[in-house]
Amino acid sequence: MNKIIFGGGFDPIHLGHINMAQLASRHFDADVIFVPSPISIWKEESAPIKDKVEMIKLSIEGDKRFSIDLFEVNSGKNHNYSIDTIKYFKNKYPTDQLFYLVGGDQVNEFHRWKDALELSKLAKVIYMARPDYDLSKENIEKFNMLKVPGRMVDVSASEIRSFQSLKIDEKVMKYIEDNELYYIKKIKSYLGDVRYNHSKGVANLAFAIAKKHRIRNKDLYYVSGFLHDIGKESRSLMDIMNKHFKKYLDLPSFSFHQFVGSYIAKADFAIRNRSILKAIEFHATGNEKMDKMGRVIYAADKIDPNRDYDSQYMIDAMMEDIDGGFKLILSENKKFLEENRKNIDNRLTKSCFNYYLN
Repeated sequence: MNKIIFGGGFDPIHLGHINMAQLASRHFDADVIFVPSPISIWKEESAPIKDKVEMIKLSIEGDKRFSIDLFEVNSGKNHNYSIDTIKYFKNKYPTDQLFYLVGGDQVNEFHRWKDALELSKLAKVIYMARPDYDLSKENIEKFNMLKVPGRMVDVSASEIRSFQSLKIDEKVMKYIEDNELYYIKKIKSYLGDVRYNHSKGVANLAFAIAKKHRIRNKDLYYVSGFLHDIGKESRSLMDIMNKHFKKYLDLPSFSFHQFVGSYIAKADFAIRNRSILKAIEFHATGNEKMDKMGRVIYAADKIDPNRDYDSQYMIDAMMEDIDGGFKLILSENKKFLEENRKNIDNRLTKSCFNYYLN
């Protein structure tokens, strides 16, 4: 039987890891054993090992060819050499063909590894190449490395930890949220409990709407939803407005947090996606010509299930049709504001109502 040993920090495990494992498993007709390392080099950004293990389990459940082995975690060492890990599996599965799966960056550094030649004789070293990434032909030939064919999903664990993208299994996303790992801790440092719970509700609703309509990059809707009110409680709100958004100082003060939120998302969370930033920037007032993400975030903010009114019929409308649901919510919001004598006489809100409702 063939077995692929796949070690790493998995901090967190993401769709790129799963893609590599699936392609390698199919090509070499092998089971894949995930072997998490106990200590991450990321220190403060890292998740506890017990959480990393649970996230791996969530990502691989349901695939009979995937399993997890805690040899390195239980070794009692902060750092484990790959040669020791391979010897452990060679002893555990003496009659099986072992493969050792590595990434392109590891291919180029492989000659520096402890007992690299012996390792390559105990297990066939297999690798996946990133697009436009130059690999060491010398190492590939010297250690008889084999390429895993297929297209690699380009995912960055650091971008996940910093909340720039979330190419992770939905169950892992929920686990991170429930256990307040990575970016959740940072978000909570900006928001009080009530505002945080609202933002969480908007994030999950926006994600559900995007998923229902099979929108590509639905994870970014979750990011946008979670950050939409990130400027709401900023102590620097007026300083940021005066320095960066003078052209909007004529608007009602309730709108200021949307501009400050966009600024914080870019400055503090390194968000560069234009749709995310624009969705945050106009989620309270609305605006004309909003893109799909902008309309979804505007709507999700107004119909968050955590609000103190029944919004289910509007949620259902968004699930049925984004354009129609958005117009319904816009109309209902306009009626609510007028009935409660709220000021809607500002240029952004007026342009939004005129563009979509007239």
